[in-house]
Amino acid sequence: MSEKDIVKAIIDHINRQGNNWKFVMGREILDKKSFLKKLSKDKEFRKTIVQMVVSLSVDILTRKGE
Repeated sequence: MSEKDIVKAIIDHINRQGNNWKFVMGREILDKKSFLKKLSKDKEFRKTIVQMVVSLSVDILTRKGE
C-alpha cells in the first residue's frame, strides 16, 4: 500500500467523523477541517501521520494475546 493510498484512507475515515472530532498531538489540537488542511499541505505532518498509522497497524496485527 502506497503513502497515497494510506492518506486517502485517512481522509475517508476523517470525513466520516462528526464535526466535533479532534486530533491531539502534543500541544497541538486540530479540528476536522484544520487536520485535513494540514494533512494536504504539510509534507512533514503527513509523513508523521502515515508513519503513526503504519506503526499502529503493524502493532495491532502482530500483537499476541496477553
